Amino acid sequence: MIGMRTRAPKSTEGKMVNGRETLRLRSKGSATVQEVNEFEERATKKVDDLLESYMGIRDLELATTIVEAGRDKNNPDDFAEALDSVLGDFAFPDVFLFDVWGAIRDVKNGKM
Repeated sequence: MIGMRTRAPKSTEGKMVNGRETLRLRSKGSATVQEVNEFEERATKKVDDLLESYMGIRDLELATTIVEAGRDKNNPDDFAEALDSVLGDFAFPDVFLFDVWGAIRDVKNGKM
């Protein structure tokens, strides 16, 4: 017999869950749980908007990967090299890369 559902089991780690975490599955390496911060959320949304306007696609996973590649880059050339090493098969146009790098920097600097 299937019984009525009772209270949810308590976490054994004692960790509060705030609903702002995501499970990242990597093709190389293990799965990790990451807390999503405001910068990543806003930058990913902006990059997803740029993907839609330039290429007609919406893909939050691709946008997240692009944001992760550009998070700590200081100029468009470094960003392009980092993105090429991760997503070289896409062959993004230079104007798209420059706009994405600018959007990531704007979000990082609080301009968006």
